[in-house]
Amino acid sequence: MRAVGFYEFGGPDKLQIIERPQPAPVIGQVLVRVTAATVNPTDAMMLRGLQAGFMTGLVPPYIAGMEFAGLVEQCADVDEVLRPGQRIMGAVDPRRPLGGAHAQLLTVSVRSVVPIGSSIDLAEAATLPMNGLTALLCLQALNIQPGGSVLVTGGSGCVGAYVVQLANHFGLTVYADAKDEDVRLLERLGARHVVPRGDRMLEAIRSFKPHGVDGLVDAALLGNQAAALVHDGGTAVSLRRSHAITDSRLNCKTIFVGNELERTEDMKSLAELHRTGVLTARVALRLPMDDAARAFDMVERGGLRGRVVMQF
Repeated sequence: MRAVGFYEFGGPDKLQIIERPQPAPVIGQVLVRVTAATVNPTDAMMLRGLQAGFMTGLVPPYIAGMEFAGLVEQCADVDEVLRPGQRIMGAVDPRRPLGGAHAQLLTVSVRSVVPIGSSIDLAEAATLPMNGLTALLCLQALNIQPGGSVLVTGGSGCVGAYVVQLANHFGLTVYADAKDEDVRLLERLGARHVVPRGDRMLEAIRSFKPHGVDGLVDAALLGNQAAALVHDGGTAVSLRRSHAITDSRLNCKTIFVGNELERTEDMKSLAELHRTGVLTARVALRLPMDDAARAFDMVERGGLRGRVVMQF
């Protein structure tokens, strides 16, 4: 089988198409024929060597990719739901000997995939498992009751946009920061109040919530600057350990989705929320696997409104 891999850390020029033996599923696993897989910032960090501490003992070539959609090729044991040809989406931690989702064939735990209907485009489905699960975990960590308020930074990005849509669906009043060109997008996604990014954000949020919002999802990694807008005793969630929030007034949490990739019921919920229109898939661009270097380069440059999806 073919895969997108790299033998040494560096930039997108280190990526190459490699040949790997076809993996074989063991009991509790499914073999997936990957149709589409996203390129996330975490994949670019893996390529750059910024996750080398999590990759001790792995032997190159390394294969990135945390979320995917495709077809069941083979199940190692009897499964009443998964069958050959079944359309599925799922997630995998690429920091393992067999690597991640940037490959034509992939073995993964049956608990990390869920069936999806025929109406969802597979490239769109590939954006849901990890990014959608991250958003869902953020809101579960906040545990704000309907009628409460949440500030979402980076709401125009993929994870942030899913947070905005889910929070609105769960009955929260959503505040989000945005550049001028993204205001209408965030309003469509469900943000009640869109405020300017930067120094004016503090004044704008305080005009609506003088004592602060109930919670924060800091997808833009603004840290304590954004956390200052949460009232005493509220909860602030960061998406990266390197950008942890340390405001002593707050209940500060960091979401690491890599430890939560077997939350089957939550992924089923995401698929259903997409089917019913609550979640809008965030595909910025589709590229063939042979254009992997371009895909990674675009992700590193940033500014995308959705994910780059590689198609296999």
